[in-house]
Amino acid sequence: MEFNTLVKSDDLTQFNQEIAQNPDNYRAIAHRGEAYRLLANYEQALTDFNRAIELKPDYIWAIAHRGETYYLLKRYQDAFTDFNRVVALHPNYYWAIAHRGASHHRLNRYDLALVDFNRAIELKPDYVWAILYRAQIYSLMKDYQSALVNLDRAIALDSSIIPSWHGERGLLLSYLGRYGEAIECCQQGLEENPNDYITLYTLVVVKARSQGLEKTRPEIAQTRQVLQAVENGLAQASVLYRLGGLAALEGDREPALNYLAQAIALESEPLELARRDIAWIDLHADPQFQSLIANVTNM
Repeated sequence: MEFNTLVKSDDLTQFNQEIAQNPDNYRAIAHRGEAYRLLANYEQALTDFNRAIELKPDYIWAIAHRGETYYLLKRYQDAFTDFNRVVALHPNYYWAIAHRGASHHRLNRYDLALVDFNRAIELKPDYVWAILYRAQIYSLMKDYQSALVNLDRAIALDSSIIPSWHGERGLLLSYLGRYGEAIECCQQGLEENPNDYITLYTLVVVKARSQGLEKTRPEIAQTRQVLQAVENGLAQASVLYRLGGLAALEGDREPALNYLAQAIALESEPLELARRDIAWIDLHADPQFQSLIANVTNM
């Protein structure tokens, strides 16, 4: 039941024309809502999904994608209501089950998230997105070996799903204390893409922790320059987080925490990364660091 999430430039025009011809065309209305969702116009998406569901109350595709819209708006309880409704109508709708699992994650209910991802993957064993997300849940639960197994399974199915998978895999290896393997994995990734700043960051962090800070300072400086040169605005939180990690490595507390605070204000992922990333070990007992990484649930 996966839906093609590519939006063509003329999709909205086409759906508008169909709706003009038949204002009660619930399918066209719902798919226009999905087009709006993919364009990040969430309020307009909700308007269309609500209308489509009003016209056809058992339209599970529209209910599921309205749930995903609520999720993106951080309205997680509303998302649960829709995903639960879909699963009640269609118990094997693996997409809705997996995305309900993602909502559990956002509410820090990792055990329940794992149940949903296990069920979704049981229904669709090659569901790469769910396998990858399950790896993240295992990592949050500090079961790093299971996280690595799932990450490797996802990569084997589709390595393109994580452009910087060498760096992500290197992080998991570092959590397991397997620094040599982490370094080798990152070096392989940088041979394929020297501009992969995520993998470069992981490499320098692991080297600094395993080989010593003084030996690694030139690479830290080089990595900082690479991060500062990233122009992709969508990567801002990721870059700020890693600039903070480098500062933490070098013992520069104030700029490290400032970078971390800015990154967390933009996205939630830096909050979760900082709890495990070995770059931040020396600040684990710092009250301001503890305050920044405290659990904050958006209801």
